[in-house]
Amino acid sequence: MSGDKVQQIIAAKDQAPLACDLGHTALLVIDAQRDFARSQYAFAQALEKVVPGVTDDYFARAQQVALPNIARLQRFFRERKRPVFYTATGTSTGDGSDLAGWLRGFDALGQMVLGRNVWPRPDEEAWEIDDSVRPEPGEMVVNKIGASAFVATPLDQTFRALGIQNLVVCGFSTDVCVSSSARHAADCGYQVIVVEDACATLSEEMHRVSLDAIALAFGRVRSTQQVLQLLTPQRTATAR
Repeated sequence: MSGDKVQQIIAAKDQAPLACDLGHTALLVIDAQRDFARSQYAFAQALEKVVPGVTDDYFARAQQVALPNIARLQRFFRERKRPVFYTATGTSTGDGSDLAGWLRGFDALGQMVLGRNVWPRPDEEAWEIDDSVRPEPGEMVVNKIGASAFVATPLDQTFRALGIQNLVVCGFSTDVCVSSSARHAADCGYQVIVVEDACATLSEEMHRVSLDAIALAFGRVRSTQQVLQLLTPQRTATAR
């Protein structure tokens, strides 16, 4: 099946009305931590050692597009007293032994090219959510040790206790932790909306393909402006 034909299926599915009650909706910000938002930390340094310039487009998009749009979403949810949640990837043991194997693979790369692991501890600066989208007091930040925000975290239980049925998902990176979290959320029964211009990854192709997979099977893909319009009261009932 050609890509054009797949796009036709995505477009057809997207015609179904999208109902999203703000009162049962939360914002989930995936890994908008300094390690993924700024180039001076170990994760980016390791990639740059291997392929100089590989993160240039990523950080340009993250800082000029994704983070400002995450901030817009934060303001919208906060003004309406709706919950905002955050994840950050890190090693609680300090040596990476608690991390998923694929994450330890990046630590191995870091050891080869930098002489140190790349994943921070939760008490380190690199783990903290970037200042541009800093959590407010009372907003939950959870450490995760794999790709999905739902593995070995209390998020699913917390969402259910709060009556959350819909998740607006954004952050880094589109094709890894955002995608994994969105897919897992869909399997858990949540309605998922991924915000395309509030995410970033290493290449535009990877970004687009990941969003297409979500739109095809797991949820809806919308821009920040579309999400804000969708969740504004007069549009809540049957906006697309």
